[in-house]
Amino acid sequence: MEPNRLRFLISALFVLSLAGYNFLTYTSTTSEQSTFNLEPGLTANLVTTRTSSDVISGQFQENSGSPVSFYILSSAQFAAFQAQTSFNYLYGIVNVVSGSFSYTFPLQDTYEIVFRHGTGLINSYETVTFQRSYQTHNSSHLQLGLVFLVFGAASLVVAFRPEKPKKVETLPGGESPTPTPLVGGPTPSSFLKACPKCGTENPLAAEKCRACDAKI
Repeated sequence: MEPNRLRFLISALFVLSLAGYNFLTYTSTTSEQSTFNLEPGLTANLVTTRTSSDVISGQFQENSGSPVSFYILSSAQFAAFQAQTSFNYLYGIVNVVSGSFSYTFPLQDTYEIVFRHGTGLINSYETVTFQRSYQTHNSSHLQLGLVFLVFGAASLVVAFRPEKPKKVETLPGGESPTPTPLVGGPTPSSFLKACPKCGTENPLAAEKCRACDAKI
């Protein structure tokens, strides 16, 4: 392979590997676990800031076997809940000892994960073990991956582009033209000098006469 084509091929492979890395890291997952108490008359809240299409999944369990309720609220819903004007939520599992969940966040916001006492247990102590995983999508990695993919594909096209055949001129009889030999003539007198001893003409750059070897 020609050196130029080889350079384009190596460049294409490197750029395509960068594209693959960005596509692979477009989605990342982090896991967390915590155990906390639900004190009488209170709720337990966890805050998380998420972007559109992020996913939370996991499970929870009340350790003594008493029921609890699990909710996911938007920032506006949580503000209304704190002001005691209303209680609306995006996702909920109500009055269970344990449960599994999976929820996709609809837009970028600061969300509140709220645990409340089960029915009739508002004045009790309850302990909850909460395991969750967050799946995050990084849009900048996706965009970079697409850019690298385009440049890598373009480099591959250049590396494997077929060469144009060289055009050879032919004479009417099918023979290739022969180059015309250069025609030389006598050296102009302006580029010569005469030997002072024998009179022979020598090139201007000569230091000795080519006839008598005298210094000129």
